Amino acid sequence: MIHFNWPILRAKLKEAIFVLPQFFKNPVQGMRNLPSWDWPTVLVLQGAFAAVCSTLSNILERDIIGVFIGLLIAPLANYLLLAIGTGFFFYTFMFFFKREVPYRQIYLHMLFASIPAQIALIIANLIPPVFLIGAAAMLMLLYVSFVDVFYMDRAKAKRLLIGLMVIYAVFWATQLIRSSAKHERMRLKATPESLDILQKELGVD
Repeated sequence: MIHFNWPILRAKLKEAIFVLPQFFKNPVQGMRNLPSWDWPTVLVLQGAFAAVCSTLSNILERDIIGVFIGLLIAPLANYLLLAIGTGFFFYTFMFFFKREVPYRQIYLHMLFASIPAQIALIIANLIPPVFLIGAAAMLMLLYVSFVDVFYMDRAKAKRLLIGLMVIYAVFWATQLIRSSAKHERMRLKATPESLDILQKELGVD
């Protein structure tokens, strides 16, 4: 069970905030020297960062309602996705790499590795391919963790992460094609000819 001791948590959060600028200066080295945070610190910082990224994204899209909804939904969605991703790697390490890495340690490395992807999400709706770059950066940082921190076999770790990137890229491209086709159908329906047909069917002069 996770217990929140707020005075201690506030002190830890102040210390944790100074970690982020150092991480941004050198993310690769940062993945090799992540702090050993407890669950309350991890979850509070994760939720706050997800909420900030969601707010910036909705502001760029001029979606005022989305700003307020995102403050609640974005952290919850981020918690869920990271928990599922951590579970996937936890059991992958156990069964395929014959290594048992603590769940919280994997979660923490997933959290920091996902920072480029979360930043890319801010402008992903305006420039969709940017998120692919963010996802690739995330997997590269995970590779550093798997090899240099968890001491996984380099070749196996590389094949695993490249495979995941290929699967995601195919999924992303499929979704983009479907979305583009849907928008094109809506655009065609809104042509002057279609409006004339609609007016005739409604009996409007």
